[in-house]
Amino acid sequence: MSDKQQDIEQESMKKQQQKSELERTAAAGVNGGPKIKQNEKNRFLGEFKERVLIALTFSQVEEEGTYPEVAEAMQDSEAVKLILNREVDMSKARDYIKLADDNDLSFKKIGAAGLVGEVALVVVSDHAVHAEKIYVRSRRERLKEKGIPEELINARGEKICGDCYNLIKEKAPEELENYKKMSLFDKLIGEKCPGKHD
Repeated sequence: MSDKQQDIEQESMKKQQQKSELERTAAAGVNGGPKIKQNEKNRFLGEFKERVLIALTFSQVEEEGTYPEVAEAMQDSEAVKLILNREVDMSKARDYIKLADDNDLSFKKIGAAGLVGEVALVVVSDHAVHAEKIYVRSRRERLKEKGIPEELINARGEKICGDCYNLIKEKAPEELENYKKMSLFDKLIGEKCPGKHD
C-alpha cells in the first residue's frame, strides 16, 4: 500500500471517530446496527440462548403427544412466548400451540433464511433466565432408561391395556397424558394392546 493510500485510510478512520454519537446512531438506524450474537439467534429461532427455557428438535416436535418438560416450562412464571420454526408440520405442533394458549403465552412462527440447526420449538422469556438445561433428552432414551418396553414407547397416543397403563403410571407418570386406557368394550371388540407381546 502506498503512503498516499495509508494517509487516506487514516484520515477516514479519524473522521469516523470524530463523528458524534448522534451521527453514529443515525447511521446505524439507516444501515442496520451491528448484529449481536447473530449466530446464536439463528440457532434459537431469533432469540438469545439466555432467554430460552426449553428447546425441542424437529423430530421431537413431530412425535405423537407432547413432552412434559415443555408443559412444565410453559407453566414457569418466566415464560412469555412459544416460537415454532415455520418448517414444522403445524398439525404435529397443535398440542404445543394449545398448551401455550392454555398458559397465556403468545405464539409465533418464524422462518428465515439464516436459521440453522435442528431447533424447531423454543419457549422463551422476555429477559435472560440462563436455564441450566434447555435441550430435552429424547423421549425414547428416557423411557428405555426407565424400563419401558419399545412396543409401549411406540404406542404413544394409542389405547393400552391396564397392565401397560399401570407400568407407565409407575415408571413414567409424566407420560400418562400421552396414552389412553383401553375400556372393557375395547377388549370385547377385540382390540389388542400394542404394548403387549401376544
